[in-house]
Amino acid sequence: MISRSGWARVGTVAAVAGAAAAVDLGAKAVAEAWLVEGAVRGRVPFVDLSLSFNHGISFSLFPAYDPSSLALLLGIQGTLTCLVVGWALAAKGGLERLGLAAIAGGAAGNFLDRLMDGAVTDYLDLHTGGIRWFTFNLADVWISAGVVLLLLEGLPLRRSHPGAGEPVP
Repeated sequence: MISRSGWARVGTVAAVAGAAAAVDLGAKAVAEAWLVEGAVRGRVPFVDLSLSFNHGISFSLFPAYDPSSLALLLGIQGTLTCLVVGWALAAKGGLERLGLAAIAGGAAGNFLDRLMDGAVTDYLDLHTGGIRWFTFNLADVWISAGVVLLLLEGLPLRRSHPGAGEPVP
C-alpha cells in the first residue's frame, strides 16, 4: 500500500511531467500550424521561430527514417523516459524530484511527438550575430531546466561536506 507521502510524490511527478509534456505538445502544434518549414519568423534577439523536424536524437544524430530504426529509437526513448519517471518517484529531495519530473515531462513530450509524427518538431532557433547554433523546442527547455534543478539540489551537499570530491590519499 502506498503511503500518503508516496501518493503526494506520485501526484507531484505526474503533475509536473504531465504539464511539461502537454505544454510542449501544444506549442509544437501551434508551431506546425503557424510556421512553414525552413522559413524564419519572429526575429527576436538571439531566438527566431523556424520550423524543422528532427528524425534523430540530439543535434540530429542517428536519424531514424525507416520503420525499424524508428521503432528502435522509440523503444530506447520510451525506456529511458520510464526510468527517469521511476527515478523521480524514488527521489528524496524536492528539487531532485521536481528536476527529474521536468526531465521526464520533456522526454515524454519528445517521445509522443516522435510516436505521432516520426520526428520531433523543433521551432526555437538560437543564434548570435550571424551564427545559428541549434533549433530546439520546449521539451528541450524542460529537460535543461530539470538538469539545473538537479545541480542546485546537489550544491548544498558539497558545501556541507568539506573535502567532498577530493581524492582520498
